Amino acid sequence: MKKLCIAIIESSNILIEGLAKVLENGVEFKIAKIFRSPANPQNLVLNNIDILIVNPRFFGENQITKYLHDWREENEELNIVALQTSYLSSPISSLFDAIIELDDDNQTILGKLKNLASKEISNETSESFELSSREKDVLVAIAKGLQNKEIADQLNISVYTVMAHRKNITKKTGIKSIAGLTVYALLNNLLSQSDIK
Repeated sequence: MKKLCIAIIESSNILIEGLAKVLENGVEFKIAKIFRSPANPQNLVLNNIDILIVNPRFFGENQITKYLHDWREENEELNIVALQTSYLSSPISSLFDAIIELDDDNQTILGKLKNLASKEISNETSESFELSSREKDVLVAIAKGLQNKEIADQLNISVYTVMAHRKNITKKTGIKSIAGLTVYALLNNLLSQSDIK
């Protein structure tokens, strides 16, 4: 079985060593890169990385959304996990594929990563996961033909948050095209045919 490559962005030696020790017990993972203080976070080379574990506090909430966008642009298959060492607001935490908390035990951490790994390996669509109310709002706006910036303005959220919601919608529904998402919205009574331009 191919091991999934993990990269870590964290400055604390204690946290890095602790994560490394936990990951030793997960036979399906290997740490490929550790970035202790990246000079240009948006330019990190993350190809061939399956899971990126990053401490959002390292960058601050204002910058992390931009970096998440840049990293996902570089590697669309990248799963990004937050290493939560302090409070993380809901809009920021929703941008991550999973969250590791400081009080998670080894089995919980490995379970969260294995969950991402199983999605990665099997490439399953997650139709069983229901869309959140905000994801439904974004889906309706997409079906109405709005662009990311227009959706952000309408819902009073950032463009990066819209992009994160779009990624989650695609993951949960397995649908990538706008036409397909429109049909999905119609079939699930999220909008009527008269709402579509």
